[in-house]
Amino acid sequence: RYKERIILFGVGTATIAIFILPLVSGRSFEFTANLVRDYPYVAPVTVIGLRFLGVVIAPIPGSPIMFASIAILPWWQAWLYNALGSVAGAICAFFIARRFREQVVARFAPLREVHRWQEAISQRKQFWAFVGLRFFSMLAFDFVNYAAGLTKMPFRTYLAATLLIEVPVGILFYYFGGVAFRYGIYFFIAAIGLFAIVMVMIKLKYRSPMQDT
Repeated sequence: RYKERIILFGVGTATIAIFILPLVSGRSFEFTANLVRDYPYVAPVTVIGLRFLGVVIAPIPGSPIMFASIAILPWWQAWLYNALGSVAGAICAFFIARRFREQVVARFAPLREVHRWQEAISQRKQFWAFVGLRFFSMLAFDFVNYAAGLTKMPFRTYLAATLLIEVPVGILFYYFGGVAFRYGIYFFIAAIGLFAIVMVMIKLKYRSPMQDT
């Protein structure tokens, strides 16, 4: 387990370095933009694949991929590729938990966090209650996927709630992120910082998902 964590930490660090570098280096940004332009299949395969891995394997961060794709791609392409990878990863995580239970889930996410969300989900049997929990758990997206798979929640309910949050919130995030980037890298970074602060405040307010049941 220790070696696995070291490897995953290394992969996560490398992912951050690779995808944040184009945002702060003019040469790196130009190289990446030219690569995407000359090889149009590079962007969708890379973004979808890494977002999928970032959801299934919790220690791999997904935020650098999101931010870099906004900077390099048109906002709708960035949203589409990230959404495809994210939803595919969420479905995979759900069925990993549903089929193999805790013994395998422990290899992808910390069981303590997964069980916290599992208890919260079990107490929200109605669809809209789970949708609300899904929204306020956006920063714990990976854990909720596995937690939902460990409950008796029907897959159609899980998928519908996931899409209901992922699609409209994602469109708003990538659209305004693209607008912010067009006004300059510093404005873009400030917008990302503001978004992160808002999300952290939401998470702190609802840090214990069992309290508002």
